[in-house]
Amino acid sequence: MSHNPLPLSISLLRNLLIGLLLILGAQTTTTAQNPLYQLHQDGKIWRFTGTPCSGNSCPGWQMLDNNPATAAIVADGPRLFQLHNNGKIWRFTGTPCSGNSCPGWQMLDNNSATTAIVAGDNRLFQLHNNGKIWRYTGTPCSGNSCPGWQMIDNNSASRAIAVGGGHLYQLHTGGRVWRYTGTPCTGDSCPGWQRLDNNPATIAIEPGDSARLYQLQNSGKIWRYTGTPCSGDSCPGWQMLDNNPASAAIATGGAALLYQLHNGGTIWRYTGTPCSGNSCPGWRRLDNNSATTTIVASGGALYQLHNGGKIWRFTGTPCSGDSCPGWQMLDNNPNTKAIASN
Repeated sequence: MSHNPLPLSISLLRNLLIGLLLILGAQTTTTAQNPLYQLHQDGKIWRFTGTPCSGNSCPGWQMLDNNPATAAIVADGPRLFQLHNNGKIWRFTGTPCSGNSCPGWQMLDNNSATTAIVAGDNRLFQLHNNGKIWRYTGTPCSGNSCPGWQMIDNNSASRAIAVGGGHLYQLHTGGRVWRYTGTPCTGDSCPGWQRLDNNPATIAIEPGDSARLYQLQNSGKIWRYTGTPCSGDSCPGWQMLDNNPASAAIATGGAALLYQLHNGGTIWRYTGTPCSGNSCPGWRRLDNNSATTTIVASGGALYQLHNGGKIWRFTGTPCSGDSCPGWQMLDNNPNTKAIASN
């Protein structure tokens, strides 16, 4: 007599799938890479062309712009946008600089209220200093007229926006987290938002692929959204992944990859095991360098920026004790102030 095996639980199936995605993501760390960009202190923007450093020689960069007004850059795969300190938003059209001439930019907006831009999933959004959120509809500026924007929220509590996995999220000053449902504003009424959390400790949100969303709290705790939105003031849809007061930033890449940066410069990758009580064993150290200030993950690739301007790419080898050999230097320029890839 034969017996059918017991059916796998939904929880076990889910954990097996996450583990498989993590393995596949680790295998593609050095192959599935979106473009990498850097911004200099003087406003110059550069694109990595694929050649890593040889000693202190780092020739693998092509200049895309040379404008001291540039305040921030964001990437969406091969698409690149920049925000100027006067609120202007520009899209890169594909033509790199020739000498100091950099004609490859098209203006999308000209509003001094703009404080931040985010891009992902072939969409672009901006946040104003009064909390209004706008979605780009596809029409660039004509002279100083920039009609290509639709308001999707009007809340003075908005402090940050993030996009990924097909969704737009916002974080309020009181720690509330919201997901956009697709309904734009009608006048001052903006009903298109669903609340996912209500915790004053939340300081950052980071979307992943699919519908994954993570948050970082001021205590260092990291949480993953499990899919259940708030009901009144009850917001049960979160699972704790780490509980370390050293956590300073989180970043996500493709295939369910999640990373965190500690305030001492160590970098960690989530291995798939959530916390059990206050025990959070699901992290593996990838680097241990006090110079690290920023991490960026994209398409299976992980990059870090040092306080001296050096840029490094993770090659796939985690730390063994205090030895962390899995990094390749891509640039060594003290003018670098930010990197972007998505």
